Amino acid sequence: MSQRDEVTAWLLAGDPVIRWQTMRDLADVPAEEWQAERRATLTEGWGAAFLAAMGEDHRWSPGRWTDTVWTLLLVMDCGLPADDPGLHEAARQFIDTNLTPERAASEKWLLTRMDLCHLGFWLRIGSYFLGADPRLRQAADVVLGVQMEDGGWNCHIRNYPDRHHSSFHTTFNVLEGLREGAAAGNVDPEAFRTHEARALEFMLTHKLYRSDRTDAVIHQRFTHLTHPSHWHYTVLRGLDYMQSTPEIADPRLDDPLALLESRRKDNGRWVNEKRIPGITFFDMEKFGGESRWNTLRALRVLRARTRAPGG
Repeated sequence: MSQRDEVTAWLLAGDPVIRWQTMRDLADVPAEEWQAERRATLTEGWGAAFLAAMGEDHRWSPGRWTDTVWTLLLVMDCGLPADDPGLHEAARQFIDTNLTPERAASEKWLLTRMDLCHLGFWLRIGSYFLGADPRLRQAADVVLGVQMEDGGWNCHIRNYPDRHHSSFHTTFNVLEGLREGAAAGNVDPEAFRTHEARALEFMLTHKLYRSDRTDAVIHQRFTHLTHPSHWHYTVLRGLDYMQSTPEIADPRLDDPLALLESRRKDNGRWVNEKRIPGITFFDMEKFGGESRWNTLRALRVLRARTRAPGG
């Protein structure tokens, strides 16, 4: 058995959350098979544990990283089906509480009372679980309208309107929300692609983690193989986003891809290097140990790069 096959078998021996994505992204199994495995996330393993932690009021206990917003985002990363009644109700209550029609209609409220990162979270959660919704469309229009000249977004503009350089963190929190919004009909797909391309050009100018002026590493934490990363940006998070975009073929990714390859162990696996401080319901993986999450994400990035034009 080749190392690639050994690693794939190791991934398929993991939690249903890992299995269904491995089947879809690495093993090319028929859709009906990985969709069936995806349904299993509701009753087994990590997905079932997140559901069990939900209160009778369809909320999760306050705290970082246990609050409803963080848990729903993790559930989406895990790919739990959006039609689950409990999750749908949790998302509905969350959006109804935070994004009332009055708030959605007020650009001033959205930009002065709310953080752009959280607007991105709301777009992502609402679009995934609720689908098309006029409140989400209004919020998306506001977010698109404050894209910075350099191509990204920065949540600091709420308190520091003179900021002119985008934030890696905010840019991906917003992009992930807008992408889900486009899939649900809350953002025009062509408009989204235009804004997305500008944002990814901003990231490519920085090779995902370097200064565009000195080429120095901006923050070492960007290079850490961290999962879950919550609102924090990492190079692997950026690459995993780009693996489904035309930008995965860009030669400016040679540097971050080499960084990713350098972290691969001799057995073809990657580890979970760092933990972001906070409280969790449970740890999906041992920090410092071999990580199916990071291995899955890294392999689908490298596979997408190989399959890209010129890859």
